Amino acid sequence: MSAREHLITAAKELLWERGYEAMSPRAIQERSGAGQGSFYHHFASKADLATTALGEVAAEMQETFNAALHTNKPPLERVRDYLRQPREALRGCRLGRITQEQALSLDPLRHFVSSYFLYCKQEIAAALEQAQREGAISATIDAADVATTLVAVVQGGYVLARASQDPQQMDQAIHGALALLDTIERR
Repeated sequence: MSAREHLITAAKELLWERGYEAMSPRAIQERSGAGQGSFYHHFASKADLATTALGEVAAEMQETFNAALHTNKPPLERVRDYLRQPREALRGCRLGRITQEQALSLDPLRHFVSSYFLYCKQEIAAALEQAQREGAISATIDAADVATTLVAVVQGGYVLARASQDPQQMDQAIHGALALLDTIERR
């Protein structure tokens, strides 16, 4: 792995562990084993490195999301698979974590975070719309609203779990979302 890759890996880990504001260039250098000269050879600033790292995190998360949602299963089962994906509840969402920081005002950082959540909402809504066309759920349900709710439930599950230091809070949020899907499904 190159020094650049070590820096990006370290930034990805630190962004998840500490967030942007608590992630110092010194901590990045220590975690990556790269020196200050190497850091600034590859990246103009901490924000530049964080933008690159968040871009990779977003791509990784989208790949995991797609593995659940883009299969040959019926659409509601795919949405359930997304909800049931393993999550490290006490660590929080790798992208959602930054939403509580001032750094979200930086356009490049916000771009990857907002784009990922928009993508999830759109893809879940598309699956729900497919379920509507197939008669699995009522055509009167607003697929975009339900998709937004499901993404919010996952993010809220992280918040509740971290606030109480209880991963069962995430499990309860997911079980609640699954129960909501059961109520809209036509059987």
